[in-house]
Amino acid sequence: MLGEESNLLLVIEGPDKAGKSTQARMLNDALTRVGYRSAVMSFPDYSTPIGKEIEAFLRGERDYPLQVKHMLLSANRWEKKDEVERLLASKDVVILNRYYQSNIVYGIANGLDMQWLEMLDRCLPREDLVIVLHITAEIALERARLLNSMHRDVFESVELLKRVSLLYLELAERYGWVVVDGSRSKEEVHRDVLSIVLKHLKTA
Repeated sequence: MLGEESNLLLVIEGPDKAGKSTQARMLNDALTRVGYRSAVMSFPDYSTPIGKEIEAFLRGERDYPLQVKHMLLSANRWEKKDEVERLLASKDVVILNRYYQSNIVYGIANGLDMQWLEMLDRCLPREDLVIVLHITAEIALERARLLNSMHRDVFESVELLKRVSLLYLELAERYGWVVVDGSRSKEEVHRDVLSIVLKHLKTA
């Protein structure tokens, strides 16, 4: 539907259990129904060799220095760089469920230097729009409990999630990311997300 110069790289961000995967899927389906060529990619991609290492340290099965963990997360995005670019060449909208913004937010929350974190992903394809699904740490942990998660990510703790939630809001204000209240029903959140994206597409 769009010319190649107007293709949209959209990032859906937010804390753990904010509903990013659900909203990415619902948005993809809705855009397809109204005639846009759309695709979804999720990060981390656990199917790759680096992705398997990421999954292992998130489960507590590997022990790496914090800097190495964030370098692996960045390397996983570099593994998929060519695929992202191929999708951008053939689709109207490419939806990324997490991107380098997660690395920055969680890295800062863990005490790492922001400039160093930004340097890791500096030459990756740049996004056109970032939507942050905002939820509190308490909501994130309650959703995890209701989902009967089999394990707790090493990044998942009350204090860390509180810092992450606040950092997403701070960086959203700094960089112009669009914040959506993710505490509501998935249908309500979807309506807002779809409206934001369609408005952006019409003005691009």
